[in-house]
Amino acid sequence: MKLPTFELDQITTLPKAINVIEQLLQTQQLLLEKIIFLEAEVARLKGQPKKPSFSSGNHNQSTSVTNLLKENRSWHKSSKKGTVAIDRHEQLSEVDVCSCGSTSFTTIRTTKKIVQGIIFQRDNVLHKGRVKQCAHCGKQYRSILPNQLRGTSFSPSLASFLSFWHYGCRVTIPLLLRTMTGIGIQISSGQVSNLLLQNGQKLQAADHQLRTVGIAKSPYLQSDASGAKRKEQQTGKMRNQYVQVISNKLLSVFSITKYYNQKTLNRLLTRAGRKKLFVSDDGSPNGESCGCRSRQLCWVHEIRHYKKLFPFFNPYQLLQQQILTEWQAFYHLAKHYAESPPEEREKKQQEIRQLFDQITSQLTGYDLLDKQLRLTRKKIDRLLLFLNHPELPIHNNQCEQDIRPFVIIRKISGGTKSYRGDKSLARHLSVIQTAQKQGLDVYKTLQGLLTGQLSPAVLTANIC
Repeated sequence: MKLPTFELDQITTLPKAINVIEQLLQTQQLLLEKIIFLEAEVARLKGQPKKPSFSSGNHNQSTSVTNLLKENRSWHKSSKKGTVAIDRHEQLSEVDVCSCGSTSFTTIRTTKKIVQGIIFQRDNVLHKGRVKQCAHCGKQYRSILPNQLRGTSFSPSLASFLSFWHYGCRVTIPLLLRTMTGIGIQISSGQVSNLLLQNGQKLQAADHQLRTVGIAKSPYLQSDASGAKRKEQQTGKMRNQYVQVISNKLLSVFSITKYYNQKTLNRLLTRAGRKKLFVSDDGSPNGESCGCRSRQLCWVHEIRHYKKLFPFFNPYQLLQQQILTEWQAFYHLAKHYAESPPEEREKKQQEIRQLFDQITSQLTGYDLLDKQLRLTRKKIDRLLLFLNHPELPIHNNQCEQDIRPFVIIRKISGGTKSYRGDKSLARHLSVIQTAQKQGLDVYKTLQGLLTGQLSPAVLTANIC
């Protein structure tokens, strides 16, 4: 960490002295955080247990029903599950003879009751055939085995079930093995892993469809990345990697790469993707070397720069809180910009630009805060791109949510063990998330793609 340098001859007034002290305290805070991080890393390497973390117990951020009623805002509970699909109908048994002995009845009303259930049982099939010989020429013929059953002892439905539960429901291989053996399926953990890898190879066409047609049809793209690990099965060496996702509301494309930089991102976006509108944070891979022509920076990440300031003096704390309050008002105004009618957008644009200029042109006297305001003002073209393109989101939350399932899988399983495992994980997550976003039946879609009953085009039919 580079320490700040000061010229003592220029510290001639009390405000300048306070700013110098504030910067020194800020540096001290950063050094303390780095020491805490290094101590935690040393404890992890030694195998020591982690310290328990407790929530702050601050419930002020949540909005209660009482507050909504005070603000005269309507509140109601809505169902998030939707209607229940009916697979079969059954007629209930009825009473034929009344207790008085009469058999004549009049229908008053009809009743319905939906009972949800599942059929989960073993389905081992013995395929019988024969080898027959032509009586004339002596040529032999075997019974025809379906192509999807050749070279395997497990049905396509079982393989699809394993992929859905492992990648879609994050069930580990030991738990899958316990479930299979519990219902009478004779299978080993190695066979489960091989089936998952084979399914990953079968999804190559669907993955290619998403990377070409899906990206080309998308109106805009977003990107984010997270750390990943691969423990080599032969050497046991741990390899640090990155999982990157390129997505929007109807698309998710995952990739596990060795590096996270501009070159890798440009390759994953493809030539068609680099022509699209692009939403991301202001990290180095998304900098000037990024090949995208039009970029919208995430406002959540931008405001986070102001929250990272830790002023020690009360006047500076008040200044920081004042600026954060102004940015919060700006954020809510910008967030609802796309919802306004087209005839009102020009007025909204002027209001948003004026508020941006008003906030970033302030001189608070707190040097670190003024520096951050100047940096924000320099990024005006990338921060206010959404004014000319209302379909763009002003944050990168979609990618943050998309990458969360992978992070959970990484924490549960610890990572992959081979290059084929990387490909299988990325392809499964791409197909499963894209199907979820488009409202498709995930299991049926995955099974159809693995068995060849569905075309990969089903994943890009709704993207526009």
